[in-house]
Amino acid sequence: MYPVEVAKVSAALGGARTLGRTPASVSELLDAVAHGLPRAVVPQLAARAAPDRGDMRRKVAALIVSPATYKRSRRLSPAASEAERLARVTALALQALGDDDEAREWLNVAHPLLSHHTPIETAATDLGARMVERLLHNIEYSLPA
Repeated sequence: MYPVEVAKVSAALGGARTLGRTPASVSELLDAVAHGLPRAVVPQLAARAAPDRGDMRRKVAALIVSPATYKRSRRLSPAASEAERLARVTALALQALGDDDEAREWLNVAHPLLSHHTPIETAATDLGARMVERLLHNIEYSLPA
């Protein structure tokens, strides 16, 4: 089961304007990732996932793809699934917390249940993303951590 609506993940990646289409299913999203997402998803996702202060957006962008790869490539490699994973976590944070600014803040503040790392940094790995998703589901449904 995919933890959040595909449309919300698509929106976190920049929507049809950035992706060229709006994936309607998990398989369409998987196909888009397999063909390489356009590099324009990087600033779009960073803007959705981080407040616009300091270098927070630059740090999130670097979690998605290295600055050198970003400059060199027009598309993200299929191996760069971090964009989809971070978009999924960002969309889930927006859904669970209900407010864009609150979600951005939550994603970028160290959390004690994540060994005092930020949720967005933790979500850069598959295992970390699962931990963050579990926290967000607990928040969304008012369950204990």
